[in-house]
Amino acid sequence: MWVRFTADFDWKPTSQSIIAYKAGMEQNVTRACAEAALAVEKAVKCSRPRKDADDGKA
Repeated sequence: MWVRFTADFDWKPTSQSIIAYKAGMEQNVTRACAEAALAVEKAVKCSRPRKDADDGKA
């Protein structure tokens, strides 16, 4: 699920790991992570970012 984080959010998928998401990041995250972030209003759903045809690389 794609979300845009509106505030810093620490996701703890296991007791031994933490993934830190920063405000402004648009990420494809697990459903559990997305639901947790949405529940505490630190993320909003968004669509997958578009890739430009011309990314400036030659």
